[in-house]
Amino acid sequence: MCLRARFSVAMALSFLILSSMCLAQGSLSFRTSLEITGKCERNPFLVSDEAKEDKDYVEESYVVQYSPMLSVGYAMDFADFGLSYAPYYKTYYASGRKRHSSMAGTGDLSAQLYFTDRLSLTLHDGLTDSVVGAETWSDDPDVDRHYTENSTEERIRYTPGTRLVLTVGHRSDGIWHRREKDKFGDREENFALGSVGYTLGRATEVGVTGDWGLVDSKTPDRYDDRYEYSVRGYIEQRLEGIETDVRVEGGVETTEYKHKAELEDVRAKRSSFSGSLSVRRVLGEDTRAELTASSSYESSDVWAGEFYENTSIRASLRHLFFDRVETILSGTAGRRKYTNDTEEGARRDYTYRASAVAGYRFFRWLSLRAGYTFAKVDSTIQTYEYENQHLIEASLNLWYSYPG
Repeated sequence: MCLRARFSVAMALSFLILSSMCLAQGSLSFRTSLEITGKCERNPFLVSDEAKEDKDYVEESYVVQYSPMLSVGYAMDFADFGLSYAPYYKTYYASGRKRHSSMAGTGDLSAQLYFTDRLSLTLHDGLTDSVVGAETWSDDPDVDRHYTENSTEERIRYTPGTRLVLTVGHRSDGIWHRREKDKFGDREENFALGSVGYTLGRATEVGVTGDWGLVDSKTPDRYDDRYEYSVRGYIEQRLEGIETDVRVEGGVETTEYKHKAELEDVRAKRSSFSGSLSVRRVLGEDTRAELTASSSYESSDVWAGEFYENTSIRASLRHLFFDRVETILSGTAGRRKYTNDTEEGARRDYTYRASAVAGYRFFRWLSLRAGYTFAKVDSTIQTYEYENQHLIEASLNLWYSYPG
């Protein structure tokens, strides 16, 4: 779907929202906020000792970001609507020297219509537009990549009984660069969606989700034009006695390249597998814990043919003190094992990440948050042996909402 068509969908949805608001009475709500964030990061891009020899290596970076936001909601008996816009302005300093600034904005438009107690329609349109540029990956001042990214989704949900839930839908995504030299990254995607869920008893749900679609890349060689389809199954169990939710899911995703005749020494079709186990538990009135373990076997590149096995475990703990002080501790550890050995031998990457965040709410409309993050990547091949990353950040958040 082209950009003009996507804007047409958004305009049609806006007209539907405004028309419905005029024809029926409902409740209006809105929220506005401003977040000011400062970050100090050492080795921000996890570069290795070898990469440090490059003159553009960034040892330390400092970022100041201003993020205002405005959202409006409207609720009626048969529908809920929402509209929000959140621009941001970011100034980036490499090793204490100002390099560039960037500005971008994101907008979201959503609607949920209830035709009956069993049938509903959900619509969503999200737009991201970079005004000056929104990438600060390196020390190169020429990073003002102007682009527009849009995502739309429509889903119909039908509940024929008390246990069965059926959904069908469509999702389209696209990104368009305005500068000619960046247009190799243009891409459009269109997917059909579907799911079936069934409740067993009061606390168990099983289901299957799937999607099928086309990824249309604008690269000259057209290597990335491909069909993608996936099927995933899940089981979710609620353990009411100990207030714990357990979810197990897994599935397969297959990629098949559209222009098979143009591919040389490339597998035209490949499949990847993934699965995960998530446990969420309420430890107390103000304490929540979550643990997720996952494993996958997938391609590391769109068409190069290299695969890797990836396993990881992630844990987090959140606690609220006196309704004012919030603390969040989280950590991740993972291993990536590549199936294709290089001249230097078999490659194994081990990643570690830990963070601690604390926030304090002074008033109902003002809060302060600060945190520290540590990350590291060890590898059996020195080229990919990354040094430690340290990030310190703090943010001040002001907001107002109606109703309060």
